[in-house]
Amino acid sequence: MAKTELLPKDDIFFTKTMAEVLESQGRLGDAMAIYRILLAETPDSSELEDKVKGLEALAKGARRAKTKKGE
Repeated sequence: MAKTELLPKDDIFFTKTMAEVLESQGRLGDAMAIYRILLAETPDSSELEDKVKGLEALAKGARRAKTKKGE
């Protein structure tokens, strides 16, 4: 079974490029995890903060759509 979530302890390099690749593949949770790790390392990065906020908004919108669909 394939892993679906990346964790800081995973043996990979966490880079903005990796997060962007994952995001383009639709692996938004994994991309957000990497952006959050990078943001923790560089808390003054407005670019990373914007990426996290953008993905959070997408996730929130997807949850709302899923909830409405189930009504």
